[in-house]
Amino acid sequence: MTLQNALIILGALALVIVVGGYAGMQLFYGSIYKFDQTATDPDTSGLPGLREVTFTSEDGAEVSAWIRPPQGNLPVILYFMGNFTSIGPSVGRLAPFLEAGYGLAALVYRGSSGKDGAPGEEVFAGDARALYDQLDTLIGAPVPPDRRIAYGYSLGSGVAVRLAAERDVAVVALEAAYARFCDYFTDRYHGLPFCRVMTRERYDSIDRITRINAPLILFHGEKDDAISIASARRLFDAAAEPKEFHAFADGTHVNLGDKGLYPLALAFFAAHIPAAGSAIKQ
Repeated sequence: MTLQNALIILGALALVIVVGGYAGMQLFYGSIYKFDQTATDPDTSGLPGLREVTFTSEDGAEVSAWIRPPQGNLPVILYFMGNFTSIGPSVGRLAPFLEAGYGLAALVYRGSSGKDGAPGEEVFAGDARALYDQLDTLIGAPVPPDRRIAYGYSLGSGVAVRLAAERDVAVVALEAAYARFCDYFTDRYHGLPFCRVMTRERYDSIDRITRINAPLILFHGEKDDAISIASARRLFDAAAEPKEFHAFADGTHVNLGDKGLYPLALAFFAAHIPAAGSAIKQ
């Protein structure tokens, strides 16, 4: 075999590897989001005052959110849900906050809960900013930044961190959060270096949290087998004060509400948002 033929064969093999790797990554990206497609109506949620609204996102698409105005001047929670679920059960997790009088603006992700559209990190970031920017109109009353809470659960923690890095909020609350979403796949697939090969859908929260100028409270279960508590601690360590980290010895990825999350969160909100104090006194 001549040197020229050998180089041609090596070049062809390299091309096959590159094309195959690219195709494989595209298939991988398409498999990340596995939302429940159950379409739920706010009227069936059992939580009074909820309604679904539509608004125009940054790219011109019509997206939706579940909205409830607050009682008086209490804060509004901008909520970003996790993967493997739909908007109905996600909002149901927030019942103790709604019962305390807090308002809600929960983004319905594209490609979830029976909604059209392709999900993705950049899409969610644009939708979150649009929800924030149009919040006064959607709520029907002014909600200043010092009464807005960015709250993210699991996958949604990355959406909340990015929003809080790009818009002013009073408090950031994160539940079952990660330093980088690509770390989740590294842990899941026995140490494979996903953060080195993923060029999108990375949710690099640890690089963004340093730009947040708001108090942070982070909750994580020590028995969380989906997102390691070590990843959450790295994220927390990168954040500025004031901040609180609450680790629950018997906490998993889904049960922190049963382990004492709600009173801790309400107390933190009241300590850092003057208007939230009335919820504690009720």
